Amino acid sequence: MLNKLDKIKSEKYPKLANIIQNYGSAVVAYSGGIDSTLLAYITHHILAQKSLIITAKSEFITDNELKEAQELAKHFAFNHTVIDLKVLDNSDIRKNNSQRCRYCKELIFSELVKLAKTKGYQYIFDGSNIDDINDYRPGFEAIKKLEIKSPFIEAGFSKADIRETAKDLGLSNWNKPALACLASRIPYETAITKENLYMIEQAESYLKDLGYSGFRVRHHDKIARIELNQDDIEQFISKHRKEINLKLQKLGYNYVCLDLKGYRTGSLNESIEQ
Repeated sequence: MLNKLDKIKSEKYPKLANIIQNYGSAVVAYSGGIDSTLLAYITHHILAQKSLIITAKSEFITDNELKEAQELAKHFAFNHTVIDLKVLDNSDIRKNNSQRCRYCKELIFSELVKLAKTKGYQYIFDGSNIDDINDYRPGFEAIKKLEIKSPFIEAGFSKADIRETAKDLGLSNWNKPALACLASRIPYETAITKENLYMIEQAESYLKDLGYSGFRVRHHDKIARIELNQDDIEQFISKHRKEINLKLQKLGYNYVCLDLKGYRTGSLNESIEQ
């Protein structure tokens, strides 16, 4: 079963394989993004039936992302299950202060810990990598508190290492833009509601249907701030500006703005004193 992993060229991979093997059995938190897909794929091939791949469905994950994650899991024959969580039932998460991610991670990973104990798996894996360490990620506190394991960090894998390894293995999503939950589009101290999550999901779905990738629609009450890859800005202005403006206004935005800095991950963290 390990022969599929022989395609991996990374010098860091033997250490990663060793780490995963030594844990013995594990539940992998899997969203369908490239980090968790690669971790699930490798763990599945090393630990086989001693691995369980779990996707947490919540109000923060789009239906399309969930569907893609399920299709990939089926394609790779993962031992996969989906758990349904109502994160907006938690008032600390709804309030959306700068610790929201920690509260959300605690809720999700606490459920995974319970499930792992019930089903006899020793550890929980998450797909964090060494590039995540320097970003503002309060969710790391939850990961530490619950003793979640991050094999990529232990093996020194960066995002580039993950993409290169996924490419070696021929994973179809090796170059997929980074995923982030819908709540990350809403500024801290702005309450999260089903309504504003719906507006964001519909707006981003529309841009995706137009062919854009690697973008965000940031939700500032009645203002939509669109972040695009720099290479897409000219096309947006010359070709799609009017129709996108009209579509997003129909969704409930009074103003639709283009962020001239372009797309970058975690832009709403820029206002936080670290």
